[in-house]
Amino acid sequence: RACEALGKLGEKAATNEVIAALINATRDEDSDVRWNACQALGKLDEKAATNEVIAALINATRDADFSVRQTACVALGNLGEKAATNEVIDSLVNFIGTIDDSDDILVEALVWAMCSYDGMRSLDLGTIGKLCNWIRKSSEIDLTLIPSQRLMELFLNSRNFSWLSLVAYVALLQGIAVTVCKGVVKIYDTKGVVELEMPNPELGVAFTEAFSAQRREIESDFPFGKETAS
Repeated sequence: RACEALGKLGEKAATNEVIAALINATRDEDSDVRWNACQALGKLDEKAATNEVIAALINATRDADFSVRQTACVALGNLGEKAATNEVIDSLVNFIGTIDDSDDILVEALVWAMCSYDGMRSLDLGTIGKLCNWIRKSSEIDLTLIPSQRLMELFLNSRNFSWLSLVAYVALLQGIAVTVCKGVVKIYDTKGVVELEMPNPELGVAFTEAFSAQRREIESDFPFGKETAS
């Protein structure tokens, strides 16, 4: 009940002593106490998103109790961009991959985390693959919130080809037009045109091929404008 009461106080309760007590409570033997502690941590101000709080919530995403794991994921999504580390994104991807895509709150938490360039750029190959697969099968995700420029910069700056499928797939579903010409990538969206430098011709070829491949795949899944045989 103490954890529940602190959670209702929100950021006003975010003293060092309170945060320390809530972190300890995430390891309590009682699953209800752990659940309330995660919920309370998620209601604190972004300033409370310390490394210790984030670590405690990440650990809670592996809790034996499903409701604790779920609440920990939601709490991480509530703590702001500071909490969107690669470990947090990895935890969200792993947890959401074990359930269906009907939980709007968890989907929103992952989309929010994907808006963090720093968190996304440190993901390993396995998590990038899981993230791409989950986006493909999800019927609830709203990709319009994810900055297309940030995703493309992930590939261009890292030169990690693992990003290509995800970058192309998200951009195409967002309805964004992209051109590559003379070492420059142009992104056309509702906000205008953004230009990004293409570091070398090899990346440009791979970039173009990835968009073509993803477009064919999307068209096979969603045959827009094609007549169905009667």
